[in-house]
Amino acid sequence: MDLKSKMGLLFESLWPDVVVATTTVILIIYWKLIVLYSYWSSKGVPNPKPKFFYGNTKEFMLKQTTQAENYQKLYNDLEGHPFGGVYQGTHPFLILRDPETIRLFMSKDFNHFTDRGFAADEKRAPLSGHLFNLGGQRWKSLRVKLTPTFTSGKIKMMFNIMAECAERMKQSLENPEKKGHTVEIKEVSSQYTTEVIGSCAFGLQIDSINNSESEFRKLGRRILNPSFFGMLRLFIRNFFPSLGKFFIFIRDKRLENFFLKVVEDTVRHREENNIERKDFLQLLIEMKHKDRVDYSKLPRPQEGNLPNGETNLSPMEGKVNDIELTDNLLASQCFVFFVAGFETSSATMSFCLHELAVNQDVHIRLTSEVDRVLSEHGGNISYEVIQKMKYMDQVVDETLRKYPPLGNLDRLCTKDYTIPGTKVHLEKGTNVKIPVYALHYDPKYYPDPHKFDPERFNEENKKQRHTYTYLPFGEGPKNCIGMRFGLMQVKVGLASLLSRYHFSVCPQTKVPLVLDPTQDLFVLAKDGVFLRINDRKITSG
Repeated sequence: MDLKSKMGLLFESLWPDVVVATTTVILIIYWKLIVLYSYWSSKGVPNPKPKFFYGNTKEFMLKQTTQAENYQKLYNDLEGHPFGGVYQGTHPFLILRDPETIRLFMSKDFNHFTDRGFAADEKRAPLSGHLFNLGGQRWKSLRVKLTPTFTSGKIKMMFNIMAECAERMKQSLENPEKKGHTVEIKEVSSQYTTEVIGSCAFGLQIDSINNSESEFRKLGRRILNPSFFGMLRLFIRNFFPSLGKFFIFIRDKRLENFFLKVVEDTVRHREENNIERKDFLQLLIEMKHKDRVDYSKLPRPQEGNLPNGETNLSPMEGKVNDIELTDNLLASQCFVFFVAGFETSSATMSFCLHELAVNQDVHIRLTSEVDRVLSEHGGNISYEVIQKMKYMDQVVDETLRKYPPLGNLDRLCTKDYTIPGTKVHLEKGTNVKIPVYALHYDPKYYPDPHKFDPERFNEENKKQRHTYTYLPFGEGPKNCIGMRFGLMQVKVGLASLLSRYHFSVCPQTKVPLVLDPTQDLFVLAKDGVFLRINDRKITSG
């Protein structure tokens, strides 16, 4: 009995069995990886050689570099090809390089790439049902309903709220005892944009400018610094995207409950007391209560007017009034409006001020424009005043070139597609990456790309470039619906600060800035953005 218990299945001893079993498992895994990593070569698609398990994204997977910079390297490795195949971990992604090919995927043949490939489950994860995650007809219906809330007229309606928040930010930086002091301008910008979003989205006075520990500000930090389980979910989404839907239950319940409760309480309070405000949530409430809406008469989505007169929403036309705006759906839209609105805008503001501090000639020219335009309009910031600051437009555009909010854009093939002019056939379910950061640093389109040069965006130079080499807000039907709002928020904040303060480098300023590899989605500076700030009134006095 004792002898038999020590015998293995194949050999007299157990250890040879263990060795054989282990070797077999390793060989199976090895063979499986070889099959996985031959996906692109079997299609005749050029691809950099992957490393086992890591694929082509080892540095990104280990948080040694950002996703944007990792894909920039892959983009450069594929020089001379309009597209290529890469592996994010073991999962294949098609990376696009040629602007005309990108136009096909994002606009002309959009009906083949209608989704981003992110998981959404409104029952198990209520806040996942927002416009950024949704795809197909449900995205289409919601997009058409929400588009009228971001027209120029609606933004004008919220403009005074932005201007008031910008004024409070400007006053919060007053320091009469010093002619110059150091500030972490990213935090200042985040407090401002959080207050704007809190007011414009929820109609709440959250006072994040004077109270950095306000609930909304703490929530913003929590979103950017997720828990272990939040990091796990992001890891699964990035490297095992097909499993994303199964693990969508891994979420921040505290954050979810906070947003759901804020929206529920605010909606109930307004409905019970017949209160109306000029904000994003009010527009959603009004839509919710419209029993019948003729959406064909609403303004067409901005993305429907594509370059060269293309309009390619028709493949998805059909019913658009087939989605009920429930309280959870309203909360989801407010959530993504909050996250995208406060973080991308505050990052753009801080990056812009950093570049102004480093490039004093640009700083002086922009400040002169702000002073001149304000003096022509009684010193007051208004919607029309911001529209007249043309050099401001160029400076912000160049900032967004160097620091696009999202380093890459994702698309999912939703209908089999053969890339025109090739024999490459993409099956439904193929993931696609559009490397925005890499395009913005390609010297073919932007000579000396690390130089901050707003003249790249004067009218003459813009006309000479392909539209799809500049994608800070995406393009086509899935472009950023809040682009106008975000740009206005940034420009109002910058105009307010520059009308009073001058920025320069300090010992803590990093030149060049280093991007934070721990951030999964957004392009952000590592360890903040520190600048010296001088009150122009004190200095001139």
